[in-house]
Amino acid sequence: MSETQFDMPDPELGQATIVFDGPDGDVESFEVDNEHIVLFQDHWQVKIGEDDDGNDVIRRIPRNRVYYVERSVEEFQDRIDALVDRAKDRLNFDIG
Repeated sequence: MSETQFDMPDPELGQATIVFDGPDGDVESFEVDNEHIVLFQDHWQVKIGEDDDGNDVIRRIPRNRVYYVERSVEEFQDRIDALVDRAKDRLNFDIG
């Protein structure tokens, strides 16, 4: 997958690489921003681009076909912490 298919990544978000068995049995991989990959209901969902109308194109990869997902965890954790802080501020929620 060429980098020209996506906007340049925000270095604060970090990157994720997923390695899995493709439909033809060959090992495939994608590298995406951390925000473009999630495990949901036994499938990894990966944003692989956009269609002509600007809608996200998502590839669902069954969990049992995935060898590993490697992430830039520290940067990803910083992003999650920032999102949690924003949610707390919006909800006026304090954990003491």
